[in-house]
Amino acid sequence: MPEAQPLLRVENLVTRFKSVERSKWISAVDDVSITLAPGEMVGLVGESGCGKSTLGRTIVGLERPQSGRILLDGVDLSTLRGAELRRRRRAIQYVFQDPYASLNDRQTIGEAIAEALIIMGISDPAEQRRRIRTLLDQVGLPDALAERYPRELSGGQRQRVAIARSLAVEPRVLICDEPVSALDLSIRAQVMNLFLRLHKDLGVACLFIAHDLALVRQATSRTYVMYLGKIIEEATSAELYARPSHPYSKALLGSIPSADPRIEVTREPPEIFGDIPSPTNPPSGCRFRTRCPHAAEVCASAVPPLVALSPSHQAGCVLAEKFYAESAAQPLPHPAPAPRDIQTMHAR
Repeated sequence: MPEAQPLLRVENLVTRFKSVERSKWISAVDDVSITLAPGEMVGLVGESGCGKSTLGRTIVGLERPQSGRILLDGVDLSTLRGAELRRRRRAIQYVFQDPYASLNDRQTIGEAIAEALIIMGISDPAEQRRRIRTLLDQVGLPDALAERYPRELSGGQRQRVAIARSLAVEPRVLICDEPVSALDLSIRAQVMNLFLRLHKDLGVACLFIAHDLALVRQATSRTYVMYLGKIIEEATSAELYARPSHPYSKALLGSIPSADPRIEVTREPPEIFGDIPSPTNPPSGCRFRTRCPHAAEVCASAVPPLVALSPSHQAGCVLAEKFYAESAAQPLPHPAPAPRDIQTMHAR
């Protein structure tokens, strides 16, 4: 039986910016390829400045790539123009990290959502009011908030409004850029529960960009690890967190604190050197080699390709197969029962 075509496919994407030094370029996204299946929730993790947000903004059309392709249902969006491009672009929406900055403080909540409905061709005021009530209800907000302004709402309420506005054009893909990092811990759990419910009820595919690695592990089915503009590992979330096979992934996941104080007091910090290199002058070969405890001469000669370690796991390191074999020789930790929601996870 043929493999199902991904809903969203990004192929060899390159996004660059001119640096302050006019003669230099910053390769924020460098030859990145990812896929997203219908209804799938995929994580994207990495340090600040590694290019995660630029990748998301390029996919949604807020940044222009230098090369590569973004395909939605197999259609290359770069080949489209005018009304057809706008129609296709509607299927991919963005949820920003800061909900206050993404909303116009001079518009009521109802007016902000109505703008999206007008784009959908819904101009009848009565129909707009009905759809606004439905959208607010979907994100757990009362109808009365339609008459309020963003400054009158809490951070969690504003993020729910931003999600409602994104859903107004009936997207099939949501790019969620650190959507809960600006919220208090208890509110994060509520908003994440909302994402999971919408994902389940509406079948919307999500690319979830986050720093909270524990949250990504619980919420996503697959995870990409990004470093200095490149994808360096990709696997199912369960396998990646149990058997990271790139030194950067091992260090990144090793930095997650344990909730058990007996484990935390004996946990050794991950071995990682120095700061992330300048994106205007990245190291030759493997970009992580200047900070890697396992670096050798071969690491400087060429960018290591992603090597298939299992049908659902690949990593870009000359030692990836060795690391994977070492971790595969050890039994996987007994999986904890799946939490009913993110609130349950935080309560443990």
